[in-house]
Amino acid sequence: MEWNIQLDWQALVREAIKRRKENKLSQKHLAAIAGVNHLGVIKFEKMQENIELKTIFAILRVLGLLKRK
Repeated sequence: MEWNIQLDWQALVREAIKRRKENKLSQKHLAAIAGVNHLGVIKFEKMQENIELKTIFAILRVLGLLKRK
């Protein structure tokens, strides 16, 4: 099975930052709620490539951008 998924990564990160700020969450507070380290949030918001997918998913779930099944 082949998947062809396109994702606007920059738009997703911008929306995540917007939601974090709207909810008045610091990066450290978001990290604590998501169960990731502060550096993970920094890497995500700077769109760095060396970030674990589980960190991205945890951040997106907290911000309501990814639903858990």
